[in-house]
Amino acid sequence: MNTTKMLSDKEYIVLYRRQVAEAFQLGTGDRKVKQREFEYLAGMIEEKSKVRLSLSTLKRLWKDDFSQLPHPATLDALVSILGFSTWPDYKNANAHKPIPQAETHGIPRKIAVPVFVGGGILFLIAGFLILEGFNGAAKKIHLPGKVPFTADKTVTTGVPNTVLFSYDVRGIEADSFFIQQSWNPRNKVSIDPAKTMFTSIYYTPGFHRAKLIINDSIVSKVRIHIKTEGWLPIVESDQHDNRPMYMDPKAFAGDGILYGSIDVLKSSRVDVTKNYGLCFYNIRDFEGVDSDNFSIETRIKNDSINHAPCAFSQLTILTEEHIFYVPLTTKGCVSELQAKLGEVYISGQDTDLSSLGCNVFEWQTLRIDNHDKNATVYLNDQPVHRVTYKKDFGKIVGITLAFNGPGAIDYLRIRNTSGELVYSDEFEAPAQ
Repeated sequence: MNTTKMLSDKEYIVLYRRQVAEAFQLGTGDRKVKQREFEYLAGMIEEKSKVRLSLSTLKRLWKDDFSQLPHPATLDALVSILGFSTWPDYKNANAHKPIPQAETHGIPRKIAVPVFVGGGILFLIAGFLILEGFNGAAKKIHLPGKVPFTADKTVTTGVPNTVLFSYDVRGIEADSFFIQQSWNPRNKVSIDPAKTMFTSIYYTPGFHRAKLIINDSIVSKVRIHIKTEGWLPIVESDQHDNRPMYMDPKAFAGDGILYGSIDVLKSSRVDVTKNYGLCFYNIRDFEGVDSDNFSIETRIKNDSINHAPCAFSQLTILTEEHIFYVPLTTKGCVSELQAKLGEVYISGQDTDLSSLGCNVFEWQTLRIDNHDKNATVYLNDQPVHRVTYKKDFGKIVGITLAFNGPGAIDYLRIRNTSGELVYSDEFEAPAQ
């Protein structure tokens, strides 16, 4: 094979996919990039390039489903996560790489991928994210039945929370052994196959699904429910922040609302001149209701922001199997919206989500009514979007309300399919 031949643009795209798949560990297990991984990738690209690419664009790119080369601005955004400013810069740096074989999915052979940020190399590590074990085709592994894999929390409720993973892979011949802390491929750590325990700190509450991975196969999973005592406000500097700032819930309570004002955030030592997100976590078992039949209503508003052109808020429902989420933003920013109900994902770049645009700086009542997997989104008691989905997602195990700046919650109410109130928080001040 002539390794000095100039690559075509399509071959550069195939090479790009290989490098990104390895750098961000996409496609682990069945060699197909999953919806959540595309969401993660889109977030990383937006963080580096300030350009939001739709998931449909990324999926078409991964499936070779494009009749012509993507727009130059799209190509520039894509290569930003590999440390390049423009697509021509990327091509010049990879001009003498071997010609890649055609592929549509999966984990590539080992390719060295230097990722530069601010002149230094960004090692894509969460703890120790070791990118190894993918040289050539993975060796076939022989498992002695079910592989032991369990997890125990050191703290019943709250964060940070150390989780003790117990495993036994002794006697299994393989190139690599990993524990992935959650859906996020960055939280993937190499483990010693001669040992039987690994510990990891969870800094964010939620319902996490840890995986034991041997070579490129997920051989076991375990669920980890990191609960909160009521509402916990957390500030994150970006969506991939592993060590967020915990806020004092008492500082946010008063006058019948839960309010993260600019003054409260400043007094909590948040640098409000930079990009950050404020998220209120309420992670628990919500008894008497399941994810197929519920009504969840909240009244929320954003406060003034000075660091972003678009103000966002979002209601997220955590279930045993995945998450549902519905955002709100200003009318001019609805193209950037993404929503998910059941397994149905909706993007504002290829769907009209203008009905979710509103004056987010005034109180907005957001409600989701779900009856036998037929979900309707209401904004100020007006139906604005309907979705029917098919999969089962189990119990509701958490609620979050997030803002890209200061924000407030007036109440949260959850009802079952009979209309009975099973959970309510009106944020009333405690009796004196």
